[in-house]
Order: sequence, then structure tokens, then C-alpha cells
Amino acid sequence: MRTFVISISLQGEQNKNYNQDEFLQLACSLSALRIKRNLALRLVKSDPAFFISKGHLHDIRNFISDNDIGLLLIDNILTPIQQRNLEKKLMAKVLDRTGLVLEIFGSRAQSKEGKLQVELAHLIHQKSRLVRSWTHLERQRGGKGFLGGPGETQIESDKRSLASKITNIRKSINKVRRSRSVQRNLRLNNNIPLVSFVGYTNAGKSTLFNAFPNKKTKSENMLFSTLDPYLKKCGLPKKEYIISDTVGFIRNLPTSLVIAFRATLEEISFSDLIVHVVDVSDEYADKKSEVVYSTLEALGIDTGSENKIIEVHNKIDISRQQKFPPFLKDLPKKKIFSISAEKKQGLEQLFVGIEDILFKHKVQENVILNACETEKIQWLYENQLVKSSELSDDNIKLELIWDGDEQQRFKENFIAPVL
Repeated sequence: MRTFVISISLQGEQNKNYNQDEFLQLACSLSALRIKRNLALRLVKSDPAFFISKGHLHDIRNFISDNDIGLLLIDNILTPIQQRNLEKKLMAKVLDRTGLVLEIFGSRAQSKEGKLQVELAHLIHQKSRLVRSWTHLERQRGGKGFLGGPGETQIESDKRSLASKITNIRKSINKVRRSRSVQRNLRLNNNIPLVSFVGYTNAGKSTLFNAFPNKKTKSENMLFSTLDPYLKKCGLPKKEYIISDTVGFIRNLPTSLVIAFRATLEEISFSDLIVHVVDVSDEYADKKSEVVYSTLEALGIDTGSENKIIEVHNKIDISRQQKFPPFLKDLPKKKIFSISAEKKQGLEQLFVGIEDILFKHKVQENVILNACETEKIQWLYENQLVKSSELSDDNIKLELIWDGDEQQRFKENFIAPVL
């Protein structure tokens, strides 16, 4: 479809070039669109009826008519009235920033959960935009019997239908959430740490995820190549941990999407370690990092918590600089890792750094037990604390890897207090 892209900046707005470049990338990420023209407008103030000034609107209408443009993309959030007025005036489909992001998410979702979340976001967005429909929404339908009265308007019926669909999808997502909660409890019972990758979209999270051993996921140089959460187990025996690849963040992420994907994003808050992946080759890396940390705080995550976050400065192979200061204030230098996930540079240091943080309280200890102390031996094996064992005569020598909490639980279960 031939498409006209308009980036709009209001007077006094900061980072105009950054906003324009990003919106054009969003538009180009939909393969079905053919960008015919990209225009940057600067407005003193927005028009309440059309958002765009009438002078600009006249020129845009002529261009759309002359070039058979079927879609107009506007890098701002339009009110339902503004979107309806623009479509009537320009005789073309109009999508604002929220609508475009929803279309991208709809084309990327693969799993059942991802599709449910995107559908929920679409319905929440659609519910507020029934005003776009035409006069049939104003017709009334009569009730049954002579006492039925004039009945409800079509718009009321449509709203009720959407509300019913939203309720059903939320129930389905809650089932997925409960399932994930069960899996999380199993992981916690087995003392397996969780490491979540977060970052701005297209920062290289999926490429880094694939650089770890085992399972692969989709990795492309495009915005929102990953929507569905992916998990895989990494590390050595007794130093196992799970890494999670999550959806990328973006400036002005639509509220409906934040609501829909909260079930997925809340897993980040249960992480033992958050890895913030930053594309340091991007000239706007600092602005994008601010968006990431603001989104984390909106999810209720304390970004100032000790040992909670490390920064991975990715794409150093194409960056002009090799070293960058931390994008999070007061982050120690030892928690910054410079890598190239694509070229496999600096990955060993990152792997070791992650394990040091996750298992720094773990100690290796040899314990000798009598072979008859089966309850103690069984408890240690059930809690996956035994690295190796050696049987000699009536005793068994166990090589354990455990932390202070596990040692304390063992004493509480099997060593009686001295009275």
C-alpha cells in the first residue's frame, strides 16, 4: 500500500530528529507498506479538529489525491474525532502512532499468548474509537414486545460486544499468568536464578540471547522482532540459571499495549538479575536508556537496588567509541560489559560476570555423613546442593555448593539446638 509518513514536532519539542528517524523506521518495518513520501512538519500548536493546520492539510490532500495514497501515518496520538475528520477530509486511511505500533505487534505475534495480548490491545484501542464509524451507530433498535421502547443505540451494542470480548481475552491471559506462576514457583523451589534481558527495541537482545548455548530465537535487524517471551537454561551444573528474552521498549509505548503485555513484563520483577542491553552505536542511546529505566520503574522495579541491574553495551564493533559511562547513574563500572553479540566479542567476560553476581554467596564445602543418615542425604539431593559424592566404608563424602540460607535451613531441619 502506498503510504505517506508525517513526523510532527510541536514548538519547543526536544529531540525532533530522533523522533522522526524512529517513526520512519517503525513505518518501514511493516513490509506491506511502500513509503511514497516522508514529511516533517513543525506546528506552533495542534488543531483541535484535525491536529494538522489547515494550510498543511490542503497540501497533503492534494499530494494524496495526485499520487493515489491509501494510508497516512502520523507520528502523534490522535483523538478519535481528529482521526475521523482526517479520514473524511483526505479520503484515505489514517493511522496514528498507537495504531501503527498495534499493526506491527499484530504482524509479529507468534505464540498463543502473544496473539491474545495483541488482540486485547487492539480491542482496548478500538473501544475508544467507535466514533470513527458512521451514522449506523446512531440508529436505535427496538426492544421485544410493546413495552420494549426505543431500545439501545448501535454504538451501545458495539461497546457491550467489545467489553464482552475484552473480558474473555483477559480470562485467557489470566490462565497463562497462573501457568507461568506455577512454573515460577517450581524454579524458585529449585533455587534456579532468572536473568531477564531488557532494552530498547532493536538493541540486540535476541542476538545476545542466541549467543548463549542451547535454544535459539528469532533475531533480525528490525524493530520488535521479538514479542513472545523466550526462556532457556544456561550455566554449568550447580551454577545453572535461566535467561529470558522480552519484548523491546519504545518511546511513548501505547497504554493499551502496556496493559496487554503486563502479564509478560511482570516476570521481569521476579528476576534475580536484569541485563540492560544498550546499542552504543546509536547516537540516541542515552535517550533510549532513559525510556527503558522509566518503563522499568513504571512496572514497579527498583532500578537503584544493589546487584539488580547490569548494563551490556552492545555493538561496539560498529560504534565510534569502545567505552561508555553507565547510562544508569551510580552504577559501578564493574557492572558494565562492552560486547558485540554479532561478532561474539566480550561474551566470556559477560558470562563470568553474570555467574559471579548470581552465585557470589555460594561456597563449596565437603561434608562427610554416615551412610545411615538417609534423610540428610536425601534432603541435600532434593535441594540440588550436591556436586559430587564419594562412598568409603560406612561414610559418604559429599561435595556441596550452597549459600548461607541453604546452610541455615539444613541446620534447622537436622541439627537440634543446644539447650
